[in-house]
Amino acid sequence: MGKPLEQRLRNREHDANRRVRHEYRAWYNTARWRAIRSAQLLAKPLCERCEARGTIRMATVCHHTIAHKGDPILFWSGPFASSCDDCHNVDEQRIERGGQARCDVADDGWPLG
Repeated sequence: MGKPLEQRLRNREHDANRRVRHEYRAWYNTARWRAIRSAQLLAKPLCERCEARGTIRMATVCHHTIAHKGDPILFWSGPFASSCDDCHNVDEQRIERGGQARCDVADDGWPLG
């Protein structure tokens, strides 16, 4: 079941506003970026954060390990890491906002480490 129409419209409006405020977002749609992304995922096809946790997951995202914030040199030259969608959309976003990545949880539900 898909998202309700109202939520989809809000998301589209949010994305459109973000594209206007952050012109660098258009760089992600260029052939140059797609080539960088492909090269990164070919070189490191597994999610690096999952690997560090002892889990094997295919990477789908070429992630900037240093937030570029529109800096063209950082955007195009990296450094980059390979991430799965989950690690990129949850852990990396938490870290960029000043938080911490999710901690591993044992079978009994208590955090590890």
